[in-house]
Amino acid sequence: MSHWIWPTTADLGLRAMAPTKERVFAEAGLGLLGAMDVTGAPTSRLMHGEWNAVLEAAGGRVDDDVLLLAWLDEVLYQAQTQGRWMLSAEIQLTRDADHAGVHAMVTYVAADELERGVEVKAVSSHGLMLSALAEGEVLPGRGEGMPALQGPAWYADVLLDV
Repeated sequence: MSHWIWPTTADLGLRAMAPTKERVFAEAGLGLLGAMDVTGAPTSRLMHGEWNAVLEAAGGRVDDDVLLLAWLDEVLYQAQTQGRWMLSAEIQLTRDADHAGVHAMVTYVAADELERGVEVKAVSSHGLMLSALAEGEVLPGRGEGMPALQGPAWYADVLLDV
């Protein structure tokens, strides 16, 4: 569906909205990159790859909200360290007794061809929210111009450290 940015005191807020939990993970990743206010048109060819984020139950919580943070950390790592700017992602969430994971089939371009206006340093767990809306339930928009979301739908609110 979409992602929206709202200003906070020192950071940026991101809300991703989608009809499914998998799609809200993809929208949150796209919104994270969109928050960097890039300019320029990539001239490199489109590339495809598989990106993964996995949490081990032995290492602590493996809740969906923590998994979302791990996924957004992976998107940020790929853009800043590996030079891969995600354009789209098809997400599959997995879970068993010992692991929770995000497996994504990603289309990306070379990140060094894009000029960033804002640099996101990290994704914060402060204020993190990943939730489903029931049929007919309405979530008001945050910030100027952000539309309300009506269920059934999923949304995620995340703070980005800039």
